[in-house]
Amino acid sequence: MKNLDRILSALKELTNEGAKLVDEGQKPDMKLGSFAPLYEAWYSKALIAVGQICPQRLPEFREAYRHEKRKVVTYDTYAVSDFLIGLTVTLGGSPTFNKTNAFAMKLLRQVGIVHAAEELAVSVLFDIRGMLRAELLDSDLSAAKELLRAKQFRASGMICGVILETHLRSCCDAHGVKISKKDPGIGDLNDLLRNVALYDVPMWRLIQRLADIRNLCGHRKERDPSPSEVEDLVSGTEKVIKEVG
Repeated sequence: MKNLDRILSALKELTNEGAKLVDEGQKPDMKLGSFAPLYEAWYSKALIAVGQICPQRLPEFREAYRHEKRKVVTYDTYAVSDFLIGLTVTLGGSPTFNKTNAFAMKLLRQVGIVHAAEELAVSVLFDIRGMLRAELLDSDLSAAKELLRAKQFRASGMICGVILETHLRSCCDAHGVKISKKDPGIGDLNDLLRNVALYDVPMWRLIQRLADIRNLCGHRKERDPSPSEVEDLVSGTEKVIKEVG
């Protein structure tokens, strides 16, 4: 999970760096000798990111850097690489277009492509994160069922409690529900999700009951949970995972 977050963080940083380059490149006192290495370093990283995440945009990204097929240099075909070598197109001794504006438009296009890659990665990695989380929950649920069969009722119930809390937290994240409490329990998360109408009152009541059974499993000063209660906790947890998302 942490690796996925690092990928998203790196892409966001690339987008921000590109936006700063656009601003820097348009300053009247910008020194090309200082600017060019910064851009080239950014371009090398961004090129790899675009190629990996949205390769269909790679030709457009490269063309903004260097227009290989052009026959004449115009405002539309002027590329970032032209700006980096200080190329100015003149006619009768006067520039035919503002090269800084032409360069900025090409760099903005590149930054836009990197941002699109970032947005795509958010969607793709969210799906990957969801699949990984589902696999982990399925594995944990299988362990809870094994413990139930072995009559390790408290252990089975505690694992179900972790599964429920993890799943409800992920639902809060997915639906933008803010968790203000430092260490919320299943009941707290259940109330938050009911308040945003993610599910109806019967599901809320089911989850509350599952939370109560989980508390019996975790607090030895309370009475022991009955086998049927833990069975309900296991089957109820499976139902919540399938129906609440």
